[in-house]
Amino acid sequence: MPGVGLAIPLYNTYFETFIMSALSLMKKIATGLLVLIFCPLTVFPQQKDLDQKIEHQSEQLEKIRQEIRTYKDDLLKAESKEKSILNRINETERSISLTEKLLYQLNREQNQKERDIIQTERSLQRLESNLFILKKDFAKRLVYLYKNGDYSDLELILTAKSINQAFYRHKYLRILADIDQNTYTNIKDNISAINQQKNQLRKELREKEQIINEKTSLRVNLQQQKQNHNRQLTIARRDKSNITEQIKEKEKAAAEMSRLISNLEKEREARRKELERQRALSGVAADNPFLASRGKLNWPAKGEIISRFGIQKHPTLKTITDNSGIDIKVRMGTPVVSVLDGVVTTITYIRGFGNTIIIDHGSGFYSVYAHVENIRVSENDYVTTNSVIAEVGQSGSLSGPLLHFEIWRNKTKLNPEDWLNKR
Repeated sequence: MPGVGLAIPLYNTYFETFIMSALSLMKKIATGLLVLIFCPLTVFPQQKDLDQKIEHQSEQLEKIRQEIRTYKDDLLKAESKEKSILNRINETERSISLTEKLLYQLNREQNQKERDIIQTERSLQRLESNLFILKKDFAKRLVYLYKNGDYSDLELILTAKSINQAFYRHKYLRILADIDQNTYTNIKDNISAINQQKNQLRKELREKEQIINEKTSLRVNLQQQKQNHNRQLTIARRDKSNITEQIKEKEKAAAEMSRLISNLEKEREARRKELERQRALSGVAADNPFLASRGKLNWPAKGEIISRFGIQKHPTLKTITDNSGIDIKVRMGTPVVSVLDGVVTTITYIRGFGNTIIIDHGSGFYSVYAHVENIRVSENDYVTTNSVIAEVGQSGSLSGPLLHFEIWRNKTKLNPEDWLNKR
């Protein structure tokens, strides 16, 4: 037949064009697949860290809520008892402390939730962009086949110029078939992933709104508690016997502090590795930096020492007390900073000391900050040197705002003035 000799070369040329076009599309589709396959792998380590942070914060939140439940139960049990003004102040301060603690943790929870929402939105945008590329390239492939017609595998192989070409045509056809199937499956998976991300985003937005509503209610309650506290302090300060009673409470607080430090010493080894890890990340020398900083530590707050370490005589009441640290007189709201980097081990309320923070600096050294408020750290947080951890308040004090500061080595209390710089 006269036209057959010309038709076969044209058919071969047409197939080569078809193969080149299909392979070009195949590359684009494969790129889209690689994005979907490998992008999640880069996210997994970050997601693991994020999940750990969220879990840690959720544990802290639940711990605080349990503290509040226990405290309310204790209040109900003691409801019928006659209460002195100092007892009522103690109850109010403890309640304020727990409310502020919960508010701080909710702030952290909200910040984390906002970061989660941003990450989910970015993930959603990435998925939708990938889906668009996959659909677009797959549509081109279908349009090409529609315009130029589809050919059976047998036809394309039979029109090959050689056995070698036939072999490669067969190989390419199999690759194309696999790509088409993978692309179709991936488009379905991508649509499913987008729907999941949208549901996750709606859930996170609802949770954020719940946090904001709870914070608003807590702030109103906190304001009322603080107003009540100020009224109680005004009444208590009129009677000197209350000040004498509070001095006795400070002695009990010192004994409680000694107990807390002893317990921390038992768990010191468990915290050592975490502290070393954090210091390595922050570029801090881990070879006992506290000992090397003797006489050089920055002051935890700027103010005047009104009670020094050791045996002290009260200027007004003439009573003798053993001060386990120093008392620094400062203005209300003055920032309190960590004298050195370390891990926050304890945030608690101690009667006589009020709100109290303990930081483990490694090698058996601890610093203590009492009579604080507006605490800005959580237990197990790593803090750097000079980080603001709280503000000076008057919880546990009838003498106005002041900071009680202590330094311990193992179970021995040390004179803070030997460790702080000489100003």
